[in-house]
Amino acid sequence: MSLWLCLRFELLPLEALLTQQGQPDDTAVIIAAQRRVLICDERASLCGVLPEQSISTAQALLVDTQHCVLERSRETEEALLEQLSIWAYGLSPHLQRWRDDALMIEIGGCLRLHRGLDALLAHIDIEMRFRGLTIAIGIAETCHAAWLLSHTERCIACQPEQPLTERLAPLPLHLIAVDFPQVIRRLEKTGIREFRQLLGISPAALGKRCGEPFLKWINQLTGSQPEPSVTYQPPERFEDTLWFGFDVQNRQELYPAMQRLLTHFCQFLTNTQLTSNIIEWRYRQPNHLQSQPDQTKPLSVTTANGRQSFSGATLKVSSDTAQNNAQLWFELSCLQLDNQHLPEGIEGLSLIVEHLQRRTVAPDDLFHVGANPASRHELVDRLRSRLGLQAVGHLDYRYEHLPEASVIETHTLSAQKSSGHHSLQQRPFWLLPAPQPIHQTAGQLYWNGPLSVIHGPERIEDRWWKTPVSRDYYVACTPQKQPIWIYQDRYNRRWYLHGLFA
Repeated sequence: MSLWLCLRFELLPLEALLTQQGQPDDTAVIIAAQRRVLICDERASLCGVLPEQSISTAQALLVDTQHCVLERSRETEEALLEQLSIWAYGLSPHLQRWRDDALMIEIGGCLRLHRGLDALLAHIDIEMRFRGLTIAIGIAETCHAAWLLSHTERCIACQPEQPLTERLAPLPLHLIAVDFPQVIRRLEKTGIREFRQLLGISPAALGKRCGEPFLKWINQLTGSQPEPSVTYQPPERFEDTLWFGFDVQNRQELYPAMQRLLTHFCQFLTNTQLTSNIIEWRYRQPNHLQSQPDQTKPLSVTTANGRQSFSGATLKVSSDTAQNNAQLWFELSCLQLDNQHLPEGIEGLSLIVEHLQRRTVAPDDLFHVGANPASRHELVDRLRSRLGLQAVGHLDYRYEHLPEASVIETHTLSAQKSSGHHSLQQRPFWLLPAPQPIHQTAGQLYWNGPLSVIHGPERIEDRWWKTPVSRDYYVACTPQKQPIWIYQDRYNRRWYLHGLFA
């Protein structure tokens, strides 16, 4: 059975602009539409400002209070809802926008994944507090009912085990006056003002009195008729923002937000089967609204095209291979952040990923269980994050048996795929430019003291078509416990030092 969760953002026009531009202390904020009050914050409300008042009336009520008037920005609200949709896609793949201020998420099929309804609601509350957003919640078997129940007390809206008609009964009909204005006016004239009275009317009588479209809507509300489904298509880019509510003073204060954003990002990659090899951090420094010197005139602040405005530096982090590992992205970001001067006045952090690509899953190694096939790429990523992108090339293998010919090279900055794995467990990372002869006396090998062989041999034969090479390689240990890589030439029977282990 379907179970829909409605997240209705009651203060969306206000909070969308405040997250964009910031709110100075002790300043009342009013959102205006067509020279009338659409919504206001608590400071303005305490002074008597109400929705639908004219701006001049609201200004008169706030004559002794610092205040500002912002024009509503539909584009800013749309951008915020898009960010929230990307985040909600990590809760359930079945979601849709609802009206202009809500998200509708199907949670009936994923409650076990989120360990029950209570755990899911607690997780949502934490996320909304991080984002500084106010939400109203409704849960029901249909989308229309979930949205209506978001206008009730939470103790009623979040109890789907109760019959739907009982929970809808006390709701006023004026909630749907925008959708059916003439029908609601006729019903209110006859004394029908609550859903309790409306749902008591037989369908035949209701259809005759209110028309077939309204009867169809009632049937969808109660689940008697299926609702039209809308499939959400996630965007081909990722963007999410968290606000701190204070000025960041040091790098450590950025870490919790970075980890949370990366968790959202990698969950998004998993759900969409995408991946990326470059991410971008942006430091949000809102353009704080200045207090008005002349309290007789409202201050109107708008942003071109409704786009979020910010100033300050950005931080781009790249990986040698496409990644969906949140911990690795966090480590690379921290390494690069250590080399960057942190700007002042950071109040928010955005994670933006423009370049997404389809994820290809590499087959697991059958015989080296637990080995990390991407370890060499992670080494390159960490070195580049510490030393700079141009400081390190790409590690790759040559198809050669001789160690000096198959040495790992740094020859390109483009990511290449390894076609296989080599048996390198007993081979050192550091090879000498040329093998050095080792002294042997009475069967004892000497290099910085007597050597003891601890592993081997590994025979390597090659170049039979040119100059034949045949060697037996061993791992030996010096008196200082330094492991080294040595070999015996099987043609001249001499011993050589070829590499050092870290």
